[in-house]
Amino acid sequence: MRIIILTHDNDRHFYFCNKIIKSTDQVVGIITGAKNKKLSNNKKRKIYKNHFFLILRNKLLNLIFYNSNKKLFDEKKTQEKLFFKNEKSFFRKNYKELILAEYSDAHDSINDDYYVSLIRRKKPDIILVMGTCLIGKRIINSAKHVINLHTGLSPYYRGGWTNLFPIINKDFGFFGVTIHKMSTGIDSGDIIFTQRPEIDISDNYSSINCKAIVKGVELMIKTIELIKQKKMKSTKQWTKGKLIYGRNYNGFIAFLYFIKLKKFISMYKSLQDSRLLPQLTLIENGIKNDH
Repeated sequence: MRIIILTHDNDRHFYFCNKIIKSTDQVVGIITGAKNKKLSNNKKRKIYKNHFFLILRNKLLNLIFYNSNKKLFDEKKTQEKLFFKNEKSFFRKNYKELILAEYSDAHDSINDDYYVSLIRRKKPDIILVMGTCLIGKRIINSAKHVINLHTGLSPYYRGGWTNLFPIINKDFGFFGVTIHKMSTGIDSGDIIFTQRPEIDISDNYSSINCKAIVKGVELMIKTIELIKQKKMKSTKQWTKGKLIYGRNYNGFIAFLYFIKLKKFISMYKSLQDSRLLPQLTLIENGIKNDH
């Protein structure tokens, strides 16, 4: 089995790389910085035109709720340091030779001809994805198995900030992680695994998201083993759920989060301990189970 990893460039992404490399010893290449995109002036104008009032509103709300926004990003940074400290430096020290490329502004995105060519030269059997921009058909067609780690419970929450908005929406039980086949839609491919992390009273969005990543990496390693054994199964997504775009987040959302956090986590923990969380369909190697 030949494995290529497409990911971004923070400690949490290198945690993903380090664990996969150590557990499989079959990684033949990694491309980092894969969340970045270079937008043409025409694309920027189109986005601005289509979402003018939303962009303007977000800029205003980010200014008004600057402190809440900063506080949330500081929380995220603190928790990721606790969970994934020094993973990037460990990777650089031990596995740097596996880097095929690091994204640069010389190319539009990970879907550029340059990166597609690098990937195809390695003739991968499996491409693993975590924390990239939307992957195009040419990459999806470059290996038999293209598998994504999504920090959220598909199909219920897809897109970004998907372990934050359950707190905002008072959606008890909708935290988690999804391992799914890559499709051209946003976190919409056939599901292999979903799982919810155990939540403690001291948790917050950022620690929950980190726990989801840890669980997700374990499930991704399990998925690789199932592929090797030709036992991997998946199931199509059965509902559209909620799709959260990056533009849905702003400083006011951060402000609401800090108002709701303690009460939400306390109630969630109580429901979790008494096994009264809302019943959701979770997936174990493509098989639906109600939890």
